[in-house]
Amino acid sequence: DMFIAVMGVTGAGKSSFISLCSGQQVEIGHDLQACTSAVAVYKCQYSNSRTIYLIDTPGFDDTNRSDTEVLREIASWLIESYTDKVYLNGIIYLHRISDIRMHGSAKKNLLMFKKLCGPKALKNVILATTMWDRVTPEEGARREAQLKNTPEFWGWMLNNGSRICRHTPNRDAAMTLLEQFVQGESRVTLALQSQMVDEHMTLDQTGAGKELEFEIQKERAKFAQELREVQESMQEAVRARDKESERAMRELQDDYSRRMEELEHDRSQLKISMEKLHEERYAKLERMLKQQQE
Repeated sequence: DMFIAVMGVTGAGKSSFISLCSGQQVEIGHDLQACTSAVAVYKCQYSNSRTIYLIDTPGFDDTNRSDTEVLREIASWLIESYTDKVYLNGIIYLHRISDIRMHGSAKKNLLMFKKLCGPKALKNVILATTMWDRVTPEEGARREAQLKNTPEFWGWMLNNGSRICRHTPNRDAAMTLLEQFVQGESRVTLALQSQMVDEHMTLDQTGAGKELEFEIQKERAKFAQELREVQESMQEAVRARDKESERAMRELQDDYSRRMEELEHDRSQLKISMEKLHEERYAKLERMLKQQQE
């Protein structure tokens, strides 16, 4: 048996790719609502003697959950499988070639992906571009070259052994992509797995956790600045006895304060050990079983 993780932003084609390989219906989003809210595993019968399990993962741009929740979900699956001696054989990272530029959420996803993997795992990564039917060959080739030649995009990963391929949405192309892992048949340990299981780090101490904490602090600082500006505007409205502006400013102040509290909560949720993640996962499974029985 082989295990391959499928990652990338919402809308990059993860669910479509897994549906092609497994023949199973995977919920596919037609807007920016994230379908994959939890890690799910799909069986692909590659040949009579070979079964490949594809791990569908949520992206760090989930419309329904915070990045901290997404990281905890992915970390929980990765450390449990690693503890049970179920090793990944590779990772497919999907990216839309139709994206005009590497926008904010795509950059964040890629950065988190690099931190999850660590440099040693990159030789088992295939960077697959999708949505070639939405660009001209020239435009697609230009964007592909930019991805390859920019170190903070894919350049550093390619220098560390990652491979790149163009994916067209049909089963033969999907099987050809999987064949690259079957031929190599190597196993890979992600940085997050060795950090949490072998080195006994808490999630906030891992490379991915530190990166996310940095992002949270950056966002919190932005809201703090906006809150200060709103408070100044509110004081002006009070002095001018402008009740309507004062009420609007007060609502904004409450909104920024709430967002800052949420970010602080997200930050505190990163301080979790492997054992605690195990406990939470089993408690969640027990709740699900109980609901099904009821």
